[in-house]
Amino acid sequence: MKNQILLLGELEKTKWVESIAIALLLPVCGYVIDPLDPLFIHYEFPWLAIAPLLVSLRYGFIYGLVVASILVGVISIGFYEEWVEISVYPKEMIIGLVILTMISAEFHEVWNRKIKLIENRYDHLRIRMNKFSYTYQLIKASHYQLEQHLANQTKSLRLALSDLEKQIESLEKKDGDSHITIGNGILKIFSQYVNVQVAGIYAVTEQQDVNAEPIAYLGRPANASPEDPLIKSALKNGCVTSIRVESGDDEMTTTEAIVVVPLVDVYQKIWGIVVIYEMPLFALHESTMDLFAVLGGKIGDLIKRRAEFLHINSKDRKSFERKLSRTIQEIAQLNESAVVVAISISSIELQQKFLTKFQNELRGADEMWIFSENSDSQFFLVLQPYTTEEGTNEFLNRTEIAKLPLVESVYHGLDRKSSTYCNGDVSTYMWVLNEETSREKILLEIYQFCKKGFIDNKGTVGKYASNSNTV
Repeated sequence: MKNQILLLGELEKTKWVESIAIALLLPVCGYVIDPLDPLFIHYEFPWLAIAPLLVSLRYGFIYGLVVASILVGVISIGFYEEWVEISVYPKEMIIGLVILTMISAEFHEVWNRKIKLIENRYDHLRIRMNKFSYTYQLIKASHYQLEQHLANQTKSLRLALSDLEKQIESLEKKDGDSHITIGNGILKIFSQYVNVQVAGIYAVTEQQDVNAEPIAYLGRPANASPEDPLIKSALKNGCVTSIRVESGDDEMTTTEAIVVVPLVDVYQKIWGIVVIYEMPLFALHESTMDLFAVLGGKIGDLIKRRAEFLHINSKDRKSFERKLSRTIQEIAQLNESAVVVAISISSIELQQKFLTKFQNELRGADEMWIFSENSDSQFFLVLQPYTTEEGTNEFLNRTEIAKLPLVESVYHGLDRKSSTYCNGDVSTYMWVLNEETSREKILLEIYQFCKKGFIDNKGTVGKYASNSNTV
């Protein structure tokens, strides 16, 4: 602040020195040019007006008036001391000098006000820019920290389901009650993928009565109340129920839970519920509810499989039926598509060749079952969730099935396609699943294909045969 005051003082001194120097310099130059008329009084143009004009335009009215006063004083002294031969006092010249000074000073003030206005706007924009820059740096640093924090956390639904399947494989090797055995694993998945902080798993009886004590918990959950509106709604509808942020229903304000996730299998039996009491508010959105619904269904299937594990005669077939039913439900919920492709291989050599290729090319969410209904042929049944027909065609290309010599390709409607390769040694049948797919019809056709190697369907939409690999 002190330096600024000193700088302003020096600037004022400079202005005064320059103004006075210009006021005195012009008569001196006039004396050098014309000693008989150094004030240019007898000249056609009043050159003496240049000094106050320049000063008033540059520094303003006060400085221009001082310069004009000095020049008027010099003219007056010269007239009375008879420095020059002037018969009449030049009043007209002096008045013009003052008027010109005032006009030029007004121009200076107008432009000075415009410059001040522009400077004020610039200062305002500079302050806002500094605030924006500061905020941007904060957001950038926060985003970088968030990236570092989430670098090792996978939020993809497909990878979450793949990780859940790995959990299922390890949990199936354990003994004990199905709820208790997998309870901690369930809460770990909820905590890892949805940032759940406080939650509990509560068993549900055949009469849909909820046990108050949690069989597994994360944090310190409360005891479940049968009268809790969220729990009652979840048990009644079998769907994920969440608290409404803005609601005119006073009943909803009495609940302690945020979200209730029923663990329901494909046969709509509720094995238990996950009650979430604390989780970040920003995570409570529609995609999270979809993930809750998918996880609840998957875990419900897991509990049913563990409960019936020792009583299933054909485990692969039951497992496929459950996976297919769950996939069809997810298609309706998430507006996705899926594909089931059955591959029949009669050649033993090709069976060994393609078994390895199938296992290597499966994605994380894909599953494969192998059936041998007779001694000649082997059937590979591949379920590909979240996939379109183009994705399955890519799978057949990667496994080199589609590169075999094509004998015949038939479309049985818009969502079914069969192909035959290598003189009938390899046959494929593809079902594209959508929200209108009938589970019973699909299962009937799949098992018919696995038994006979073909499907009788008179409703063929299109048929095309060629030796080319392109249909």
